[in-house]
Amino acid sequence: MDEVRAEPGALVRLAKTTLAAADDMTTAWSAAQEALAPPVTAFGNTEQAGRCATLTAQAEAAADDTWRVITGVYEGDVDRLYRVAFAYLQSDQEAADRQRTGGGIRGPL
Repeated sequence: MDEVRAEPGALVRLAKTTLAAADDMTTAWSAAQEALAPPVTAFGNTEQAGRCATLTAQAEAAADDTWRVITGVYEGDVDRLYRVAFAYLQSDQEAADRQRTGGGIRGPL
């Protein structure tokens, strides 16, 4: 069986980059929301103006919910990347400790 390895420092750097991307996405969405929301007068005074305004607000809320889910996935990935990096560090430390105490290498080679 082939061993899977990852460099903990690279995982931490990827986690930081991923978190920065999630933050940038949140910032960009917050800035865009004002530009995307049409003024109340945009629908005129027609019979369906109120309905159009309501549907537009609902679409904006749905887009906001979707954006929050997407950035939440990125934030969850950050957490998982940090946990994997920590697990590799811990495993490496345990292997080094075994080597120092004469325990050798455990597991299949």
